[in-house]
Amino acid sequence: MEVDFLKPQTRKACGFTLLELMFSIVIVGILLTMIVAITESMRARAEKAGCMANLRGLYSGAAVYVMDQGHWPQIDPILIQHDSKQYAKLWISALQPYGLSQKNWICGAQQRSLGGPDLTDEKQMRVDYNATPFDDRANTAYLWPHQPWFVEHASVHDGGPLLIYTTGQVVTLAEALRTPSLSR
Repeated sequence: MEVDFLKPQTRKACGFTLLELMFSIVIVGILLTMIVAITESMRARAEKAGCMANLRGLYSGAAVYVMDQGHWPQIDPILIQHDSKQYAKLWISALQPYGLSQKNWICGAQQRSLGGPDLTDEKQMRVDYNATPFDDRANTAYLWPHQPWFVEHASVHDGGPLLIYTTGQVVTLAEALRTPSLSR
């Protein structure tokens, strides 16, 4: 076998060139960035859907309470400022006979933002949705269609806190302010 030194020798490539490796790393980085953004968006949507389900559950429980008792639960809203744990206990126990537990009062996004405190610990007891106070007359809660029954007190979702109205409609604060029929 004769070797011609004037012809360029071809050698078989046994790996990536530096340019190919850098290009692959950039592509993988872009894909990972897109996946992280999509995952965050999906998590936020799921948390918002969970909060909306919680509010619908609270709405149903409160509606049955009003039918059974003839009035809105009479829990002093001043407790929110002075003894929030007592406020939470009173509301949880008022609607517990209607199939609602402490979990129905907790916003998943708020729980995550607080670092996931143990809700079985009584020191951590809280409610993430505040109830509108109505008087003890029969069906007063239904007489004010533009007054939300429950309002999420943290702004952890796009559009701000969630509200649920007499009709069972759940909207964000931003939607309520944009919709004249809701913000009268």
